[in-house]
Amino acid sequence: MIAAVADLIKKDNLKIAITGYTDKTGDVAKNEELAKARAGAVRDALKAAGVAEANMEMKPPSFVEIGAGGGDAEARRVEVNKQ
Repeated sequence: MIAAVADLIKKDNLKIAITGYTDKTGDVAKNEELAKARAGAVRDALKAAGVAEANMEMKPPSFVEIGAGGGDAEARRVEVNKQ
C-alpha cells in the first residue's frame, strides 16, 4: 500500500497531509503519542519510498469516539489526504 501511495504522490508531485487517529479510551497523552507515532511511521515509510518531505505535512492527531458502526481498528488508523 505504501509503495502504491508513494508512486501516486511522486507521479503527480502531490502535496499530502498525514493524520494519525486513535480512540478515546485510556490515557489521553498516551493515545496522542500513539497517534503521532503511527503517522510518523507512515511518513518515514513514504520518505523511504522516495516521497520528498516537502510534499508531506503532519496534522495534529485526532481522537475518535467509537460508535455502533465502528470498532477500535477503525479508530486506530492513519489517513493520507491530498491537499
